Amino acid sequence: MWSPLLEPSKLVLIRGRRGHLRAFHQELAHYALHHRPGTVLWCDGDHGFNPYHFAELNLARGYDADWGDERLLIKRCLTPFQWATVLNQHLQQKLLTVDAAMVLAAPYDHLFSSDELKDWEQEHYVEYNLAHLRTLARRHQVPIVISVDLVQWWKTNPILARMAQEGVDAMWAVRPSGDGWQAVEDTGQRTIEPLARRQTTLWDHAVAPEPLAVPLVARSRSGSVREPPF
Repeated sequence: MWSPLLEPSKLVLIRGRRGHLRAFHQELAHYALHHRPGTVLWCDGDHGFNPYHFAELNLARGYDADWGDERLLIKRCLTPFQWATVLNQHLQQKLLTVDAAMVLAAPYDHLFSSDELKDWEQEHYVEYNLAHLRTLARRHQVPIVISVDLVQWWKTNPILARMAQEGVDAMWAVRPSGDGWQAVEDTGQRTIEPLARRQTTLWDHAVAPEPLAVPLVARSRSGSVREPPF
């Protein structure tokens, strides 16, 4: 379903509200594991991966809760310097050793917008990294997806937002739709309709306990209660 977002050799930007995108990252990683060979490399900039949500997606679709977890590798970052190192160095090294189904950098804008960086450092990091990610996508023929709250970024860091728009191969707007998701390409040429499914939780797959046997209380004709025999 999400294959248009995962075209090999492309650097793709998905945009939307940060809270919405955080949930969609689980959906996209789950899809990549189930529909593409190889490993999903998730560069996580805000502890966004939720193992319980991922397990629920598996269970809701007929798989074991931990299906595919050995092919999902997560690198968490806390500072903009860690973020730049992971995206500019560690990712390149990892792509030399694994066949990747997808690379996800999410949220891409958060740490690059940190007050720990001066304006010129932010611009330098983003400009260099976007070109670097495009090169990696082509060299390894892997889809690389960056996730951005673009509306907010235009308000707080318009130069960085413009760099991101101009530095990717495609952009998609993602939003919740019913009980699924909808993605619309910024060119307006393609729309991915939501995957209809009932919202489930781990409780839907729990084994129901055996009902307790409750003895019946018998009444005599006079109305007095008689305890049942053992």
